[in-house]
Amino acid sequence: MEYTIQPTEPVSKEITRIADGKVETAIGHIDGDMDPHETVHEVRKRCKEVRAALRLVRPVLPTYSEENAQYRDAARRVSDVRDAQAMIETFDDHVKSAVEAEDALDETTLTEIREALLTRRDTIAVEAELETLLTRVRADLVEGRSRIENLPIATDGYDAVAGGLRKSYKRGRNRMAEAYEDPTFERFHEWRKRIKYHRYHSRLLRRVWVEPMKERREQLKRLSDVIGDENDLAEFAMAMHDEELFDQEIRETLDPILRGRRSELHRRGRPLGERIFAEPPDRLVDRIGAYWTATREYDPNP
Repeated sequence: MEYTIQPTEPVSKEITRIADGKVETAIGHIDGDMDPHETVHEVRKRCKEVRAALRLVRPVLPTYSEENAQYRDAARRVSDVRDAQAMIETFDDHVKSAVEAEDALDETTLTEIREALLTRRDTIAVEAELETLLTRVRADLVEGRSRIENLPIATDGYDAVAGGLRKSYKRGRNRMAEAYEDPTFERFHEWRKRIKYHRYHSRLLRRVWVEPMKERREQLKRLSDVIGDENDLAEFAMAMHDEELFDQEIRETLDPILRGRRSELHRRGRPLGERIFAEPPDRLVDRIGAYWTATREYDPNP
């Protein structure tokens, strides 16, 4: 199911098509034979895609809060299990290479760290009764899907998406300023969420003008990766200390390495963010609205 709105079609029809397709895919993940941790990851992604689609039409969807909560709460059921798996991925993708670059820990110690993270993940999954949780998530998805066909989206055309696009973009712009004014984990985490929503919205609106929107999505992907990596490293460090993972000497060795890597990612993210969020919200919405009109009226097969 293509995750994009066709400007030549009614927005209400497109949003229901997209949401229904993503929920169907999520249910298919649960019913399939993927690794359970991959299933969790994919189902959560589908829930985020549904929520982003609903958020785009939020100002004209009176039941937005109820529908958003449906998929938010479904994904939260398995968030602890997903976070545990994400720590392993963060170690594999970022922590291990950073430690090796500093020649800070030997290979045996790095192997022991990864084994400890695997044991932690498996313990969390067993204690959470992951299979039961996924059954509950499936029921949540089925319930939500039963309402999709009758989502009361109040209008069609660009007016249906302009308000949600403006709100999403404006929040991303504001959260960026706040994050660099006071670079705490909480502020960068909030900015990361807003970047992701604007990236989803750029995917949903890509048909308004394919090549420029493709470039925007690629730049948003770069920014999302940079700030996402920073967020993952911050969460790794917090869990490491909060749960006293590994011994104290290892934690003390990892601490400055993680801080240094996070600072580097902060620096890399700023020019990307300043460019992506350079326009005032109204100007961006008007520009994409002009693309929408040109495509709808003069280029029905962009």
